Amino acid sequence: MVSGDETKVSQNCVSSNSSTDIGVYGYAERELNSSRTLFLSEFLGKQEPGTTDEEIMNGIRYVRPGNNFQTNITFFRKIEVNGANDHPLYSYLKKSCPTTRDFFEPIARLIYSPLRNNDVRWNFEKFLIDRKGKPVKRYDASTRVSDMRVDIESLVFPSVEFVYGS
Repeated sequence: MVSGDETKVSQNCVSSNSSTDIGVYGYAERELNSSRTLFLSEFLGKQEPGTTDEEIMNGIRYVRPGNNFQTNITFFRKIEVNGANDHPLYSYLKKSCPTTRDFFEPIARLIYSPLRNNDVRWNFEKFLIDRKGKPVKRYDASTRVSDMRVDIESLVFPSVEFVYGS
């Protein structure tokens, strides 16, 4: 499902930005269904070829990852997450949580300007947002949603202490 770009956070959520070129990471297909919301963006190497909602959803279903893949998360319209025209939601998220990497990709691959220290550095960077819409934590693109489990559970069940075996 592709939704409009108005966003209201009424539950704890994990938000990620991505292109649909999810072949970059072997775990991406599983991770795609683990996130709650996904904002499509194209700031690095023009990895998101879809321009309409239908093109994007058909690309996921039939091409990347393909095999009639059906996702159970909400996709929002393609937005800019960095640069002069970054979406207000991402301006807020980036100002609220420190960046996860100290470096940028080669400038020749970036298709936005200006560069800012708090920019999203790679697809699948994630933000954990509480029920009141406050960003709680920012995760690097390499972080799996399953690795965020303790942080997510602490928001969902704030008075419960979880003990995990090895």
